Amino acid sequence: MFDGSFKAPRQVNLSGRKKPLTTSISSFKGRNDGSKDELLRTNRLAREERQAIKIRTAAITKIQAQFRRVRASQIARAAVLHDLEYQLQQVMLTTDIQHQALSIQQLQLILRRFLFARSSKKRMTMATEPKLTQPWQLETDQTGRKLQDYVVFLLLVSCLKGSSDMATNWLTAKKDTTWVYQVSQMSEIALYTLVHDEVETPNTIAHVAVNPYLMLLDTLTNASTYKTLEDQKVLSDVCYHLGISRQYSVFDAVTACITVQAKEKQSRVEVDKLVQVIARIAARTLQVAAREEEAQGRDAGLLSQFAKKLLLTPSAVTCPLTSYITKTALSIESHSRDATVRMVGHFWARVVRHFCIASTVAALSWSERAICVGNVLELAFHCSFDGAIVEVIPLVLSELMTLSLVQWAFDVKHSEQDSVINNEDYDMDDDGNVPSVLLSVQDFALEEEVQRGVEGLGVAESSVRAQWQKLCHSNFAPLCIDVLLRVNNGTPELVLSGKRPVYRLCDVLATLILSTGRSHVLTVAANFTNPPPALLALLSAMTVEQSPWRSTVLSSNTNLVDSMWQRIRSAIKSSTSQHPTPHFGECSLDTTTVPLQVLLIFNVVYSHMLLGLDDEAFYDGQWPLRLCEVKALVTFLKQFVYDACWIVDGNTALPTGTMGERDLVRFAVVVTSIKLFNQLYDRDCRRRFMPDGAWLWPLMPTIREIVDLELMNEDGPHGADAIYMLMNGKASSPYARAALILVTIPQVLSFNERVQLFQKLLDDAKAQAGNTRDEFSRALQVRIQRHEILRDGYDFFRKVCDVMSPAALKSRIKVTFINEQGLEEAGIDGGGVFKEFMDNLTKNAFSPEFGFFLETDDHLLYPNSSAKFIVDTHKEALERYRFLGRLLAKAVFENILVEPQFAAFFINKLLGKFNYIDDLHSLDSELYTSLMRLKHYDGNVEDLALTFSVSEVQLDKVVTRNLLPDGLNVPVTNENRIRYIHLMANYKLNVLTSIECAAFLMGFRDLIPESWIQMFAPAEVQMLIGGTATNIDVDDWERHTQYGGGYHPSQKVIQWFWEIVKEDFAHEDRAALLKFITSCSRQPLLGFSKLVPQIGIHQVRVEDDERLPSSATCMNLLKLPAYSNKKSMRKKLVYAIRSNAGFDLS
Repeated sequence: MFDGSFKAPRQVNLSGRKKPLTTSISSFKGRNDGSKDELLRTNRLAREERQAIKIRTAAITKIQAQFRRVRASQIARAAVLHDLEYQLQQVMLTTDIQHQALSIQQLQLILRRFLFARSSKKRMTMATEPKLTQPWQLETDQTGRKLQDYVVFLLLVSCLKGSSDMATNWLTAKKDTTWVYQVSQMSEIALYTLVHDEVETPNTIAHVAVNPYLMLLDTLTNASTYKTLEDQKVLSDVCYHLGISRQYSVFDAVTACITVQAKEKQSRVEVDKLVQVIARIAARTLQVAAREEEAQGRDAGLLSQFAKKLLLTPSAVTCPLTSYITKTALSIESHSRDATVRMVGHFWARVVRHFCIASTVAALSWSERAICVGNVLELAFHCSFDGAIVEVIPLVLSELMTLSLVQWAFDVKHSEQDSVINNEDYDMDDDGNVPSVLLSVQDFALEEEVQRGVEGLGVAESSVRAQWQKLCHSNFAPLCIDVLLRVNNGTPELVLSGKRPVYRLCDVLATLILSTGRSHVLTVAANFTNPPPALLALLSAMTVEQSPWRSTVLSSNTNLVDSMWQRIRSAIKSSTSQHPTPHFGECSLDTTTVPLQVLLIFNVVYSHMLLGLDDEAFYDGQWPLRLCEVKALVTFLKQFVYDACWIVDGNTALPTGTMGERDLVRFAVVVTSIKLFNQLYDRDCRRRFMPDGAWLWPLMPTIREIVDLELMNEDGPHGADAIYMLMNGKASSPYARAALILVTIPQVLSFNERVQLFQKLLDDAKAQAGNTRDEFSRALQVRIQRHEILRDGYDFFRKVCDVMSPAALKSRIKVTFINEQGLEEAGIDGGGVFKEFMDNLTKNAFSPEFGFFLETDDHLLYPNSSAKFIVDTHKEALERYRFLGRLLAKAVFENILVEPQFAAFFINKLLGKFNYIDDLHSLDSELYTSLMRLKHYDGNVEDLALTFSVSEVQLDKVVTRNLLPDGLNVPVTNENRIRYIHLMANYKLNVLTSIECAAFLMGFRDLIPESWIQMFAPAEVQMLIGGTATNIDVDDWERHTQYGGGYHPSQKVIQWFWEIVKEDFAHEDRAALLKFITSCSRQPLLGFSKLVPQIGIHQVRVEDDERLPSSATCMNLLKLPAYSNKKSMRKKLVYAIRSNAGFDLS
């Protein structure tokens, strides 16, 4: 009865075949074996098992067949060997072999048997008996070696004493294919035996010269032996076979000689007959390749073999033996030097190209890669950077260079500490944090890999490492890039995968830069801290060596930066023609055809060059780029950064975890582009070269409405961290992206927008203060003596910070002035008295008379490095600077414009920006002039007896400080004077007052986070502190003035007032009037419309003209009497604004 199940009452094998018993099948016995699925599964497993059995059977059969073939071959070779041994015994019994040559027919038979008996599977081996044992080696088995000696001797006698008439001279025999084969094989045997016995084993040169093997080899391969043209072709065939032999080629012999001579540290080419013969054969073999160039026949195999042997032998390509071989092969003795360089360069270019084509790079070991790269680097110098060899070098380097090799060659050590650059100028966290994810990129080689590779190099490690050093510690990179940039497209076969040689070289340099100095490259803030030694050497070679005050090392009158920029610009034009973008922002990063590695190298080199470039070169000399090119570069960088940081989608976003090498390069390109973009903006801020609005992103929304203010806090992301968040999609909302843009490239937003955002940040900070600001009664109370305003102000700030906290300074402060009679001055502080207090306090605190700040010739303030001698202890001096930082921050926090004007190089330090050498002119014009004279000095700088040190007078003592480790003993020379100039400027501008600036900034940050003011340029920060320094806009003032007490703009008194201000008052009088009304002499940053409360003019009714005008600065109110005439009004206004009578005047 059917019960709904497919289970059969008994199992039936329907296939007709016996079911194999396998574990995989039996494992299902515990299941429902009668189900349909189970039957299908069982059949499938059975089929798979039968197929596996067939495969194993076929493999076994193939192995057995191979085994039988090998055994049969050994038996046959052993039998032939025994017959040959018997034949030679008969010859020696019946013939005087020392004087009588065998017939050619008899000798050919002996050679045929002898060569057949040699094993084809193992170098120089023979089978000796018909049993399965390892074939014996010629070099170790005495019987085999003796047999070989007999054959060589018989052949040598035939060549030297045989008669052509009696058909006993081997050299006169018919030179058919058999003859060529036998000569090639015997020459190969002679080569191997000679190298093993004579080269690798110490012997006297005289002994080697009479060696039968050498005599035979010399005879069989000497061109004088082959008289006719046909014979010369036969010699070429012999040399060809010697060159491509897989057992032991002539190039194996060459590398053996090179290795031995390297150990002996001497060349044998001039005195050793064997080395000369080997060199001659190798040269003749390479000549075969030269003649076969057009036919593309034999040259490929010969050059590939030559390349494999020479390029994988340490220091082989430039040794005397190799040079002798190449010169002989190319016959360059009669050519000019330029022609010789060209010929050698083209020859080695062919060799390297064939190596790349024939070699499987993945099969090369770590040590072979190291050796090959070292030899290729040597070739560039050996060939004098000929264009042909330079074209192929990037192909080899890009395929062979690995991060572990770079780590070994330049002793690179990566650690967590690499993520932060310690800035010598600041005693605080630096702005150059590198995302920690970048330190975990899967490109750090295990130390075990390097150790194994070093063991493979053996004694050659030091020489190979020295070759690698030329990558950075020489002019290799700039010369190669210069040559490649002058080549339009490169050789077609080298333009593989769309990559031209210059792009491949930039790939290599990008790997090198990111391996040796990743943290330095990925730091957004420009600073003068030294990169790692290898990176510093590379950048120095690519910048200093081609500076305008030095003779250029490049081949043309252009410079490297300009050449690279022209290549980038041409790529931009090509991209624009294919993807027209009439409006900014319509081109995405994907449509930009500029290779990222090229842009990365350009960014890093130009950025490094800008650190040491003075205004004379940049603006006047327009070097390294003309200003029109700089403008084009700024436009490109603005678009590029916009695409990379603002337009981010799933296709262009970086991974949030570990990123690969390609993503790392893309990130580094964006970081370095932003760094260069900021450096050029700093230049423009100091001396304008860009038109108005050139730095702005025109497609941005209103920033103050969409910024994520939490990301603007002190502990928010900045530098590379911020850029990483922009590129990985974490900051997906425009609110977050706008905040991150403001902490990295704020100049892309207008100054007014940033000021408004800054005001919003201040308002939010005030709102967080809560009741301490809302309730006037809870304001901090302070009594200030006018004649002791500095002491009382310092004590008040310190007491608030000690008793409460620095954040308490964000509260309202109610000031009561005490006059010289000890009485409280009239007036209630509704904010105006506090503004006057801040204005007077800042004037006194930052006055040079106080001693903590000094003035430049332009009356701009900067910290006094000797201030520590004014007070009792250095700690107290730093406390004073921290107080000054809090004082200035309080003024900015309360929107109070104060009088002090600061030097740009001081504000730069507050913003974490780099001070350039031209900033030194405002600090110490005499020192700047001296340094510029030193820069252009035509004589020997060493005659000036300068060292890398600076001497200062402190408390009547001369103190010497080193600019470099042990700088006092490092003389300044013509070669290092540029370094000295910049180190001296860096010391004066950055190092000398670094501690004082750090303390000042610490105090400033107690009220305002550093990231808030970093939205502004130095000149903009000064405007935040003291307002605009331009003439007061009286028309704007008049438009935003309110009237009360009966006044109206149409009244005669009001018209007189504005006529006096506009026509009669000079700029100083207008500023004094403005200060009389608002307590500040400068107009508001965004105009009078932003002044809160707005300026008001209130009518005071009087019977005569004797009363003076008065003011209520807390309300920005001018109390103006209704004077009867314009003359009286002007007289009273002038008296009031110049009297400085304080609030008692009211």
